[in-house]
Amino acid sequence: METLPDKLNRLLEDESRAKEILKINPNTFRDIAAHIKSIRAESSERDRSLSAEISYAERSILFSIAKRLIELRIAKFRQDPEGDVANLTLQERFIVDPLIQSKKRADRVGQAILNGQLSELEHMGEAVRQKYVVARFLQPYTAISGTDLSAYGPFEPEDVAIMPIENAKNLAKMGIISDKWVEPES
Repeated sequence: METLPDKLNRLLEDESRAKEILKINPNTFRDIAAHIKSIRAESSERDRSLSAEISYAERSILFSIAKRLIELRIAKFRQDPEGDVANLTLQERFIVDPLIQSKKRADRVGQAILNGQLSELEHMGEAVRQKYVVARFLQPYTAISGTDLSAYGPFEPEDVAIMPIENAKNLAKMGIISDKWVEPES
């Protein structure tokens, strides 16, 4: 019976040989994570038994193969960003969606420059200036005036607020909000 690392290694080899992005099981990366979770539960991080060391080695191998597989498939996508993304897993599409948007935005800026559309360029700049994020406060903070001239706060630890990205960046630098939890609002 073929082990998961063997199956993934074969998948990586097949993907390496193919010019196009191969169709793979859409649950591939979820299955890897589920397997890692199951073997991780078998031993603690402090456990130095032989089975714990084997478990750690298997997790490392699975992660390494999965990472290389994703990198290879994304590299193929980058060679042909206009190509079909149907063979990408949902996790890979999560990675390439911003790349697709970036290309569209670059084309849009180029067209606005080529067509002399000053108002469109101003609109694009304003869209960036007025971007909002979700922020989680780590400590109390007084009310502030946002870059959008709206009032925000006051805040207590663990409060969550939607605010302009520029304000959030400054608060994250000061350690007032979590920088790991600042995400663009969808």
